[in-house]
Amino acid sequence: MVNAPGRRQKKRRKKVARRAAAIGAAPGVLVADPEAETSLFSIIGIDGGTSRHVRDLSLDDALAQRGDWPVFWLDCSGLADIEAIRRIGAEFGLHPLALEDVVTTDQRPKCEIQADHAFFVMRMLDRDGDGEQLSVFFGDGFVLTFQERPGDSFAPVRARIAKGAPRLHAGRADYLAYALIDAVVDAYFPVVESQVARIEGLEDDILATVDEDQVPELHAVRREMLGLKRWLRPTRDALGTLLRLDRPWLHAETKAYFGDVQDHVDQLIDMNDTYRDTASGLIDLHMTLSAAKTNEVINLLTIISTIFIPLGFLAGVWGMNFNPETSRWNMPLTQHPYGYPIALGVMVAIAMCLLIYFRRRRWL
Repeated sequence: MVNAPGRRQKKRRKKVARRAAAIGAAPGVLVADPEAETSLFSIIGIDGGTSRHVRDLSLDDALAQRGDWPVFWLDCSGLADIEAIRRIGAEFGLHPLALEDVVTTDQRPKCEIQADHAFFVMRMLDRDGDGEQLSVFFGDGFVLTFQERPGDSFAPVRARIAKGAPRLHAGRADYLAYALIDAVVDAYFPVVESQVARIEGLEDDILATVDEDQVPELHAVRREMLGLKRWLRPTRDALGTLLRLDRPWLHAETKAYFGDVQDHVDQLIDMNDTYRDTASGLIDLHMTLSAAKTNEVINLLTIISTIFIPLGFLAGVWGMNFNPETSRWNMPLTQHPYGYPIALGVMVAIAMCLLIYFRRRRWL
């Protein structure tokens, strides 16, 4: 959502990922985060032009249907059920260290390759920019996804499967994995575009008028873009690992599609870098304009003070006590019938002369 100009965005408290396992624990030990959500299982089976989507299954019922489908997608939303995750690992031959990475949700995006499957970790964002870890395993005939909580970016993929999309029904699990990863990457675009719109709006605001709330807003956007950089660059590297992979369960045609996803990530990185630099430049511009505005005020006050210094001097002199009867050199005009207007006229003349002088010197 794009903020109205000049309005500060409400601060969003970031959740700091915590390691559930004790420090020094043996590798491969699975420990659930106390705040992890209940594990929910769903499956999608694909066989030619036929597919089946079943939600809220028990793990036993889900695994029992694996042999019925040439392409089997098992989704686990919520990582509280450690025993269920262990069973899935045993069923599909997943490495214990990979399962540890699944439940430890502070992983850097990466891709690890085993003999019969690939393990892909990335960050999945919603439209507000809040993220969760997504772990994807895929090999010959299966795709496994592990999410921190229900709600994901996969609705377009499920809809395409339900409509019988030819490529998704071609019987290749690697293409299904590509479609899921591509959907997650595509979900980054609205977030980045929202940040770009905020920066462009702030740029217009700053050029129109400098406000004290603009710098905190710019810092907030820049911090969010730095967070995206943390996820995007390793995601590109992980996709590069898949592109270099030579396994029978990863087809050359699908690698071309993964290359397209990598292009999308590169585009996101370019946008992120460009507008993050723009945000930094706007912070400098704000400081420059603020300093210029302060200098204008100081210049104006200096000019006003300069004009009133001689006037104050004359007023002070005429305000002194003089006795014109004592000497003709005493204060002039004190006994003149037009002394007061003459004195005011002298003061106005001095002020006008100073203003003309300042104008010619381009100080005004």
